[in-house]
Amino acid sequence: MTRVTIACPDALIHDANQLALCLGYGPEDALTYGLPIWLDAAGNRYAVASAIVSDTFAAVVGSAIAEPPWGADMTAAARAQSAIRIGGAADPAHLVAVFGDDPQAAIAALGVTLVDAEG
Repeated sequence: MTRVTIACPDALIHDANQLALCLGYGPEDALTYGLPIWLDAAGNRYAVASAIVSDTFAAVVGSAIAEPPWGADMTAAARAQSAIRIGGAADPAHLVAVFGDDPQAAIAALGVTLVDAEG
């Protein structure tokens, strides 16, 4: 098991939650990416999620996805899947995933800072 922390740009939250439905364990995974309360240096907004995942997560994310029994918008899930990038700073065009045990270090690597939920 390993930890992944993912910065999801505001514009991709719906798509990313559809992908989370495909990769997750139930309909509650549609709530993986919440409010875009993180900002990069340019002022772009992101939702950030951090979770313990299987060691094969990176390979699974790059593999064909199937619609789960609880349903998902597969077109949106495919858009999110094609936008995944491993490593680097948060990017308004990509879901950027950072692997590592320390979510705070991952957030620092993503270059995002928390703002209040109303900000």
